[in-house]
Amino acid sequence: MQRISILITSSPESPSASLEAQAFCRSTLASGNAIDQIFFYQAGVYHANGLIDHADSVVARGWQTLNTEFNVPLLVCVGAASSRGIIDEEQAKQLGQTQHSLFAPFKQVGLGEFFTLLHDSDKLVQF
Repeated sequence: MQRISILITSSPESPSASLEAQAFCRSTLASGNAIDQIFFYQAGVYHANGLIDHADSVVARGWQTLNTEFNVPLLVCVGAASSRGIIDEEQAKQLGQTQHSLFAPFKQVGLGEFFTLLHDSDKLVQF
């Protein structure tokens, strides 16, 4: 069994890359391998933006399904997200904001957590 980390740097405005990533993840899991994390970085953090209407998005539902059905963590780079205006509830409180923009089930983490999980992975695949 291989342990794989997935790095998403493509924007949700490029749905073909996102759908390809999700298909790869489902295939990986179906073949008995494990996905340690899906880490969203650079423009990929926009997948976690709750201020974008994700209601009819096949891409958004795909990420949610990977999280809920397979318990794959959806991790967002806190630095990349914050610089793009995507903040979680804790950050909003710290900044005195009344609302946050992070879309559940995404979780903001630092690059350190990405590299810690990556250290235990056999392979990194980027989309």
